[in-house]
Amino acid sequence: MKSAGNRILHNANVITLDPSAPRGGGVVCDGGFITSLDERDVARALASGDYEDFDCGGHTVLPGFIDAHVHFLAYASSLTAVDCSPNAVSSIQELVSALRQRSLQTPEGEWVRGAGYDEFRLKEHRHPTRCDIDTLVPDHPVKLGHRSGHGTVLNSRAMELANITIETPEPLAGYINRDVTTGEPTGLFIDLDDWLDDRLGPQPRGDEIAPAAREAARVFLSNGITSFHDASPCNSLKRWEFFQSLVSGPEPFPRATIMPGFHHLREFVEAGLMFGAGDDHLRVGHCKIILSQSSGVLNPSPKELREMVMEAASLGFPIAIHAVEEAEVEAAVSAIESALAPGLRHRIEHASVCPPSLIARMKEAKITVVTQPGFIYHSGDRYLEQLSEGDIANLYPIKGWLNAELPVAASSDAPVIPPEPLVGIQAAVQRQARTGEAVSPQQRIPASQAVGLYGSVPAQVSGMGGRVGVIKKGALADFALLDRDPTQAPPEEINQTGVWRTVLGGRVV
Repeated sequence: MKSAGNRILHNANVITLDPSAPRGGGVVCDGGFITSLDERDVARALASGDYEDFDCGGHTVLPGFIDAHVHFLAYASSLTAVDCSPNAVSSIQELVSALRQRSLQTPEGEWVRGAGYDEFRLKEHRHPTRCDIDTLVPDHPVKLGHRSGHGTVLNSRAMELANITIETPEPLAGYINRDVTTGEPTGLFIDLDDWLDDRLGPQPRGDEIAPAAREAARVFLSNGITSFHDASPCNSLKRWEFFQSLVSGPEPFPRATIMPGFHHLREFVEAGLMFGAGDDHLRVGHCKIILSQSSGVLNPSPKELREMVMEAASLGFPIAIHAVEEAEVEAAVSAIESALAPGLRHRIEHASVCPPSLIARMKEAKITVVTQPGFIYHSGDRYLEQLSEGDIANLYPIKGWLNAELPVAASSDAPVIPPEPLVGIQAAVQRQARTGEAVSPQQRIPASQAVGLYGSVPAQVSGMGGRVGVIKKGALADFALLDRDPTQAPPEEINQTGVWRTVLGGRVV
């Protein structure tokens, strides 16, 4: 009798990401787990009639992709917000007009939210201000998110609700952009999401975000992503409980690793949720710390950062430090070096500018790098215009990390860019901006390596090694079925590969 999760994939080009058996022609799944890749077992299972038979028609089967760094609820929120991305608007006037159109459909007093603006691609080459938005949307509170996730613009009505005035003191983290003449806030806030949430409450509310979260799950699954790591620094116990409701719901939902924000860490500990707690559907990951120079100095300071890393380690939590520029990466490496703890493997998120001297130290400290190769495609032209030649030479040095035998995991950082692993794979292989310009081409890697960045390493770092990110006996039956083999496609055509089906726990979802 056929049962849920009992399935055979056959007539397939199986790329296992298991070095001991890298290729196969079929997979037998029982109860949501892989039980065999042996061709004889596949034939016997087919003859038994006890399994759902899925003829892959020669298509390629990979382990389900793992996106190792996303902001899932922010991505979900972006799906319902006004699209202010470069694909939708090209000027501040167009952006404000789009917000105006949404306000006309929104009851007075309710929030209008926009997402994805990028000042580099706006005609004016500057951030919008509250005054820009006030011209067409004066009566609704407006919250506009930057593409990077590190900037927010409020209009005057929203600032009134947040009680932000010229007399509001500067927060410890991030900064309030102010008019250089008057000192009045312009409406632009950098790295102040938690601070704004404390004053406004999270936007949107949980009852508004649940349908969008389910839609986001469908988008992830449609791109072959069966697992993700949520790296939001505001991940609290309340958010963990919200994710519990999502994974236990009736609709398919990717496996999720939730990284507690440092300032919420003790909530998890007091609830008995230590690193690795949970199950195959939802588990607790690294402790997330944001390290930034947006205010002009390192925040937290090197001393404070070391203390934070040591405190988390004392509670049994490895750390994931957001560090982008070289000075931030160096400070992150130094903090980890000073707080090494047996059995804990720390992460650095992004490490965007990383010279060879830091790579050597990262190897010694056994640091995992979580990078975003898709940024090379989506933002390569911006990097080439704004960064120095030295920084470009050390930009996302994936080949350098791999040559140093550092564990490297890939991600989208959605909603910064769409959750599309195949775009990231192509970018790691081709090292080209979408404008066609080469971006540190000496860091190109073969497609066979690039595919692995979305597999076994993110699985290992989350504590799921051998269970996801690989196709072998005993692993969970999570697969991305592709209409071509990305390891055999011309580099410029990898992102044209289609995700034909996604299988989660043996079920086609």
